Amino acid sequence: MAAKILPAGNLQSWIDKLVARYEVFAPVEGSGSSSFKPVKTGQSPALDVRTDVPPKGIIFKQVEKLLTYSTGESGVEVTETPVKETAKVIFGIRPCDARAFALTDKVFVESEMPEAKYTERRKQTAVITVGCTEACKTCFCTSVGGSPAERAGDVYMIDLGDKYLVEALTSTGEKMLEAGKGLLSDAKADDEAAARKTSDEVAESIKKMRVPDAKALDGLFTDEAFWNSLSEKCLSCGACTFLCPTCYCFDVRDEGSVQQGERYRRWDSCMFFQYNRAAGGHNPRDQHWKRMRQRMLHKFSYFVANTGEYSCVGCGRCIRSCPVSYDLREFLEKSFHATSSEHLDFKAELPSESEELEACDVPVGGKSSKTGVGSDV
Repeated sequence: MAAKILPAGNLQSWIDKLVARYEVFAPVEGSGSSSFKPVKTGQSPALDVRTDVPPKGIIFKQVEKLLTYSTGESGVEVTETPVKETAKVIFGIRPCDARAFALTDKVFVESEMPEAKYTERRKQTAVITVGCTEACKTCFCTSVGGSPAERAGDVYMIDLGDKYLVEALTSTGEKMLEAGKGLLSDAKADDEAAARKTSDEVAESIKKMRVPDAKALDGLFTDEAFWNSLSEKCLSCGACTFLCPTCYCFDVRDEGSVQQGERYRRWDSCMFFQYNRAAGGHNPRDQHWKRMRQRMLHKFSYFVANTGEYSCVGCGRCIRSCPVSYDLREFLEKSFHATSSEHLDFKAELPSESEELEACDVPVGGKSSKTGVGSDV
């Protein structure tokens, strides 16, 4: 779809037109933290801010009532909480967070049993992505399949100084641009070239990490010393999981009595001891290093095996928010070296000094011939 130009002076007018039609969420700086909040007419979003809290809670609610139940003479009566969603717009999301929605869609929308509430919210929500014009020190999106200029969401736009280059990526995105009719004009080749130049410079400024092969990483499953070394300073506070845009662990609890009550779904964390405890008290991940192993293997091995994608977008929030400065990039670096040594260790394939060397059979001119020691070639 043809790119458009939105003068910077028209940005607020476009947002106000969207606010008139939809419930619009945008980056807002609060006291002590920044997050996506509903904005009103005339309220300017903090588009330059990398929010501390990702926008995943707009779609995947932190706490959500699933049903009510009651018991009576006719038995147990269950009433599901109806799905009532209004049309929403998430404005000013970064490419990494937009990519995160695409990843969690694989779990809640594209699975054999789609989750109704999440699916309906995704249908009702348009995503307007703002490309990055600079990278944070903790960004590593380019190492996990992303890009600071990834066309993710329904609309992609990037700041060119006194104007924005704007592209509709879907039919929903075209509706968003239609709301700004009269505010946009056709982009020129120079505008698109300037956008590419900015995006390329940002991508080049991000250090590229070497990510371990998913299957080889799974080979570290029984290496207790490796996982212990990674989990030594982790507090298991769960901040990394709650602020991760791709983490979706949840717990389901009933509140009330045997006669009547309500069932809720709440965010949970695989880093919590209680999360892994099963009925009867057994806990397959009763030690810290086992929970760390589960978190990392899920993101960089299991999810890859199931979907072909990492369950990480390289936003860096887990690094910025960790109270003990645990850096996930350290895990990528250490695990890459640990698994690479497995690939490069050909010692087992070499014959020992006492082993008699043998020739190999190879096809030559349609016939099988010996090559190497004792060969006839």
